[in-house]
Amino acid sequence: MAGGPAAWGGGPSLLAMPPRPRANAPTAVIAGILALLTAGMFVWFALYNVVYASAPAGRWSSLVLVNVLGGVVGAGLLLVAAGFTFARMIFGAWALCVLCVLYVVAIFVTAPVLWGTAVSAQLKFVFGFDGGDGIAIGLAIIFGVLTAITAAIAGSVRSYGPTTVTPPRP
Repeated sequence: MAGGPAAWGGGPSLLAMPPRPRANAPTAVIAGILALLTAGMFVWFALYNVVYASAPAGRWSSLVLVNVLGGVVGAGLLLVAAGFTFARMIFGAWALCVLCVLYVVAIFVTAPVLWGTAVSAQLKFVFGFDGGDGIAIGLAIIFGVLTAITAAIAGSVRSYGPTTVTPPRP
């Protein structure tokens, strides 16, 4: 039957189309899990600053506000990119890689420039693991670098779905 549904022998079969390239499955899952861990560290950092500012002696300074908003927005963007990476979309993997590199650069370069702290003091804070916020930001950097590497691998090593063979017609 010409022109009928593909299941009845008419028209092109959707299963016979060439598969679209997707992000590599194992590395996409690993990058997604690492992104969730990185987002968790950003949320931990933000919550630590909320508790610090809500304490009787604490106050909502501009630095604390930037830390809270940066942690929440950063975690939200990482969750969206992780979702696209779990779906094995190549764009999602590259977006996750770019976000993680951006966060690492922001913590190492932008923060000391904006707040006027010495780079050595920033490195001591990040890798000193002193207090809850130091541990959270140090682990966020470590997980962020690992996430960027695995997301780059997931985006560059493409995998194609299994090819389907059209059954022979009588």
